[in-house]
Amino acid sequence: MMLSMGIIGMGKMAASHAEWIIAHKDLNLIAVCDLNKERVDQAKAKYSVEGFTDVNELLAKEGLDYVVIVTPNTVHEELAVNALEKKINVIVEKPMSLNYDSAMRMVQAAEKNKRNLFVHQSSRWDRDFQLVKETIASGQIGDLLQIQSRVFLCDEGWPSWGIDGMSNPWRIKAQYGGGMLLDWGPHLVDQMLVLMGKEPTAVFGVLQSGVWSKEVDDYFNAILRFEGDVVFQIEVSNNGRIPAARWHIIGSKGTLEVKGRHEPVWEDAEIVFDRPNGKTERHNIHLVDVCESGLEGGFYQDLVLYHEGKKQSFVSMYEAAKVMKVLDLIRNSNNERQVLLYNGH
Repeated sequence: MMLSMGIIGMGKMAASHAEWIIAHKDLNLIAVCDLNKERVDQAKAKYSVEGFTDVNELLAKEGLDYVVIVTPNTVHEELAVNALEKKINVIVEKPMSLNYDSAMRMVQAAEKNKRNLFVHQSSRWDRDFQLVKETIASGQIGDLLQIQSRVFLCDEGWPSWGIDGMSNPWRIKAQYGGGMLLDWGPHLVDQMLVLMGKEPTAVFGVLQSGVWSKEVDDYFNAILRFEGDVVFQIEVSNNGRIPAARWHIIGSKGTLEVKGRHEPVWEDAEIVFDRPNGKTERHNIHLVDVCESGLEGGFYQDLVLYHEGKKQSFVSMYEAAKVMKVLDLIRNSNNERQVLLYNGH
């Protein structure tokens, strides 16, 4: 099996997608597209592919199985729907779009045209998340009580990370769908929904524009309640000069903490739990080479397995749309200064 791939938007993240695709024997990068001709020419030379500055010319290319959309958030819906209407499968970078209503229009286009729509929720393959999933599933720390999922950074490159550098720091501009909630939020909310296996019952969110921009948030904090009184807290800041633990999970029988961020992953974990005999055990785990990381292309490896029928489920568009629903609720809770029910009643 060989899947032919095209990429729309040749910024920094597109280079990662290109490398992941090229590295896989069952994926073939055949074309790229960007409004900037210089970037197109660079990609053509580097990857030996066709290049376009008109997205419709790319989508008209015969034999294209997937397009990967790696553009600012504001055009995800338009580009995805355009591709799906031309019967081309779509992979779109996170966030799926700007809001839940937009995400559902993308879902409807995929349903109508009987094509796949996947969101690149790469953090599902992160080593720390794999350890968290395995530890919870094992029952080692007992029933879940509280989960804290945090990312505290102070990255001067964050505003300019993307296409045009400091000439267009789109991540801190409202017109491009910037801000931390739409940047790191999709990763952490997706991980939360996978871990819990269900939607929250209530959401409380706080957004703050503290340092980097007055247009968008550079910090957000969300507290989500689940059935059984499990409390899940998600907190992200680009103002945290001292990092917090990436995960702090409390169960009825033990606690798991993941910390020790060494660019670009967190790699030190500690589990303290009670044995059935009443004795307390402490395990320290170094995560490098323990599990796959999303930074190493695990998404594409599983995409191929899914197409081969060797993997029964993948990052469904319905799961990705639920991520957008939660992000909307966090934003709306901040705006309304109150707790919001997930289903509105």
